Amino acid sequence: MNYSIRLIACSLALFASTQLNAQQTVLIKQDSTKKIQTLFQGKINSFGLSVSPTFQFGPMGPQAGMALALHLNNKWEIGGSFTRSLRGNRDDFAMAPQLGQQFHALSIAYTAKANKLIHLSFPLLIGAITSRNEVAPIGIMDPNTQPNPIMGGHGGMRDGGMFWDGPKSLGIQPGVQVELNVLKHLRVFTGANYRFAVGENSTDAMRGFVGTVGLKVGLFDRSLKTKKK
Repeated sequence: MNYSIRLIACSLALFASTQLNAQQTVLIKQDSTKKIQTLFQGKINSFGLSVSPTFQFGPMGPQAGMALALHLNNKWEIGGSFTRSLRGNRDDFAMAPQLGQQFHALSIAYTAKANKLIHLSFPLLIGAITSRNEVAPIGIMDPNTQPNPIMGGHGGMRDGGMFWDGPKSLGIQPGVQVELNVLKHLRVFTGANYRFAVGENSTDAMRGFVGTVGLKVGLFDRSLKTKKK
């Protein structure tokens, strides 16, 4: 009797172990056949290049810059951008640093329906914000200038350069843009963004709303497929 019970118990244990191994094998097979999920699903079918002069306005003052981007599948844009303050608050001796800034950034943007006449794009900039810490211009003797009739001497004076040695901070700028396809290789856009400044050197003058207007000039959707003859 005890032998029969032991036999039945061993049989049940063996059966359960076999079923568990079979289920694990099925799960492994199902997972191995499942395709990996990536940022760019499928193949890259087209590419493009564009150059974008931009103008920005907001609490940080007017800024102008340029962006260069690689376009993939007429949806994704990856590149770099640079903007710089156009002016600062200057008195008779120095320029206040509040509006003196430059922003170097990696740019990523997604556009869902770029072939529509009017469409939306969602850019994201991540980079470094540098403030211009300016003092009074430095007088430098320049023998190439004409003699100063008031100061006298054989050489005039010229202003020394200003230095970008102010606080530096990490800048993150998400936004949304409305774009218009003017021509096949020309788009105009306007957008609203918000620039965050992160880090112990960040200041209130580095962050705030940023309005943008600009152009995109380039080749946006060049097919990689070769035409059959």
